[in-house]
Amino acid sequence: MPFPSIRPRGGKSGPKPGLAAGVKGAYCRLSPPVSPGRPTGYAQMTDRNRFPLMAKTDQSLKVFISYARKDGSAFAEELVEALDVAGFDAFLDRNDIAAGEDWEKRLEAMLAAADTVVFVMTPGSVASERCRWEIDTATALSKRIIPVVAVETPEGEVPPTIARLNYIFFTRGLSFARALKQLATALTSDATWIREHTRIAELADRWMQRGRPDVLLLRGPELEAASLWLAAATDNGPQPTDLQRSFLDASAHYEHAQANLEAERLAAVGVEQAAKEAALKRLSLITRGGLAVSGLLLAAAIGLAFWSINAEGRFREAQQLAAEAQANSIDAEIAGEAQRTDITGQLIAYATARTDIRLGAEARTLFTASATTHLVAPNTSLLDGFMRAQEEMRGNRTAPRPLLSTSLNGDLYLGRPAATRKLEALVVTAGSADDDDSDADAWEAMLREAGFDVHRLLNPTKAQFDKGLADFVGQRRGENSFAAPAQISPSQVEVSTGPEANTLYFFVFVGQAASSDGQNWLGFSNSSAADFEGTAVRVDAVAAALAARAAASVLVINAPFTLDTGGVTLRRNS
Repeated sequence: MPFPSIRPRGGKSGPKPGLAAGVKGAYCRLSPPVSPGRPTGYAQMTDRNRFPLMAKTDQSLKVFISYARKDGSAFAEELVEALDVAGFDAFLDRNDIAAGEDWEKRLEAMLAAADTVVFVMTPGSVASERCRWEIDTATALSKRIIPVVAVETPEGEVPPTIARLNYIFFTRGLSFARALKQLATALTSDATWIREHTRIAELADRWMQRGRPDVLLLRGPELEAASLWLAAATDNGPQPTDLQRSFLDASAHYEHAQANLEAERLAAVGVEQAAKEAALKRLSLITRGGLAVSGLLLAAAIGLAFWSINAEGRFREAQQLAAEAQANSIDAEIAGEAQRTDITGQLIAYATARTDIRLGAEARTLFTASATTHLVAPNTSLLDGFMRAQEEMRGNRTAPRPLLSTSLNGDLYLGRPAATRKLEALVVTAGSADDDDSDADAWEAMLREAGFDVHRLLNPTKAQFDKGLADFVGQRRGENSFAAPAQISPSQVEVSTGPEANTLYFFVFVGQAASSDGQNWLGFSNSSAADFEGTAVRVDAVAAALAARAAASVLVINAPFTLDTGGVTLRRNS
């Protein structure tokens, strides 16, 4: 069954109706009108110049906001925007995630990637089991936790883990700007050490997840810097975890063993050199024998030179063998991952945070170009490819900051795909600009190069998207066409047999999106503020549909949050 609006190869589709009109100005307000769900008891920032805009870089501190939707959602949203303006990389989980393993894996990955966890204290958050789990997980990961009081809460109800920490009050008549400045000061305290804590934790976790191979250990100057970081730990801040200590100990032991091998090699070379010099000295004493002896000396010297060259050749050969062994180790690791049939989980990559106003066509194309290049590199995993694209974007001060979360339990290499893994992709273009098509074309080309069976949806309505996604997730191995059940919405997609093992489904959305009431929405050709929820689709509904169908899945949301919902602060596509 074909998808709607499929463009013939070699031609463009007809004119595309734009998304809903009414997109506001280029800058979002830090003090939106008070909504019915906004907690009282804290001041709003009414002048963005009270806390100057700072350029965001790849060194920006990553801040996870823990809050309760019951009474802290509005404050958390405003705090994320304010921290973003202040130059921090602030994020929170905006999707409703069902309880269970996927929920825990996703949040744990977000917490692990954070440099600091800010706990928004309200009566709802101190009573929330989910917030308690987030704080317990952050504590287990030895993350720095900073409580901020958004709504006054009885001290007796505050968990002991939080109660022993210093609070920052956004209440008691303190202006939002002044409280924010106090928070920024706390966040930047020991920033270099905190950032290194996160980096080494990620390296240590990767080393453990891959079976602790030597190839992933630290070496040379990097190990020396990590050792200095460990020595600089204080009792007042987060402590290095047991895993971090084990990782650094293993790195030091490996470095010591390699140093011993090098010393033995140098000693052997030194013995050869000493013997050569002694022989030359003896020969130099026999120069009275005339030409015949000179000839013998010449022959001996040539022999010694050959001996020296041969020794040097053996050393170079040993170096080459060591390099080949390291390459073979990496190859073996990739081959081992390719043979796995138990890889499960989901990776979600946003080209920009919903609080960022800078994702115009140029920046979106930059994300596309970077990601599609790195993802097919032979020795680059799926996660590493997105992380490299993320670093490149964050290194550009005029570009937006991408977001990335994953619950995948293994590495997938698109540049070296597994022969037995089923690869399916759906690329959706839902916009009115030619740039939408060119970006989507680039994603399609990359996915085809990686061996995916790629399907396209071109500027569909919401109903057409529902049908197309249902067709896509309803397919079965060995079928030449889609055979979906009745037309259903993504949130109602059910696969009776459960996720199909050894599969990877890749979903790319290029167009426009919106945020409303803590949810991320995808917009289509008929999306409008008048009937927003009836003409748009929630991102978590698409994620759930893919997770129900495939063991492993990827969602790429390459869209600015510019769609008018009639009730949220809006961004303009720059």
